[in-house]
Amino acid sequence: MPITKPYHRIWRPVKDYDWSNSVISFDDNSEPKPTLDYLYDDCFANQEEKKSLITATRMILRDLNTLYDYIEPSDDNLGVFSHRIYELLLRTAAEFEANCKGILKANGYSKPENEWCVKDYFKISRAARLNEYRLTFERWETGHVFRPFIEWNPSRRELLKWYDAYNEVKHDRYGNFKKAKLEYLMNALAGLICIMHAQYGEGMSYVGFQEYGTTNINEGIVETPIFTIKAPHFPEEEQYGFIWENIKTDQQPVVNYTFG
Repeated sequence: MPITKPYHRIWRPVKDYDWSNSVISFDDNSEPKPTLDYLYDDCFANQEEKKSLITATRMILRDLNTLYDYIEPSDDNLGVFSHRIYELLLRTAAEFEANCKGILKANGYSKPENEWCVKDYFKISRAARLNEYRLTFERWETGHVFRPFIEWNPSRRELLKWYDAYNEVKHDRYGNFKKAKLEYLMNALAGLICIMHAQYGEGMSYVGFQEYGTTNINEGIVETPIFTIKAPHFPEEEQYGFIWENIKTDQQPVVNYTFG
């Protein structure tokens, strides 16, 4: 049975949502129908915070395009390292952390915030099926498919190589400088974009990426001129099965996800 109320800042497909009439909120009998309106409600996620997070990511993407003036986006260059890559890697991974902390905080995660670390961020993986996400960058020469959370099996956490590299160069840049390489930067950026989709779904593009051109959105896919995301598959019992119009005035229209 589908989930009858959304979790704070956790996207899921909405059961029976009609993509062919996605702008229509009522049917011919004036009965409300499934919509994505919950994504744009402050009860689900603070919309100003969402804009701030997307603005920070958009700035990283702009700087990435400048980096591309000097390093061709290709598998042949995955091992290239530099101070500019180092700078972007730190900013990107820090934004990933900010998003993870926001998800945990929104859901009333019980552990003290000053003790949160990657072991806590891993708990988001089961809720969002992060290890299933796939992303491609449109300028990437070889059409490389990035799976930034492939190591995060839902039942077992392995080290994320890009996140581990971020921590190593952050704490000892001189000794670990060669880990500030394009491979880890691109996986970190893919991870950041995917964790944003895991929160805001189709709503992430409307406020952040139109300036780059047309954004195509369909079930499980967000396609922009910069990147394309393929979202995880959620079985019916893990999908959202509510009509937002009918529940949005409830005392608690959005509920906490229990991370354990």
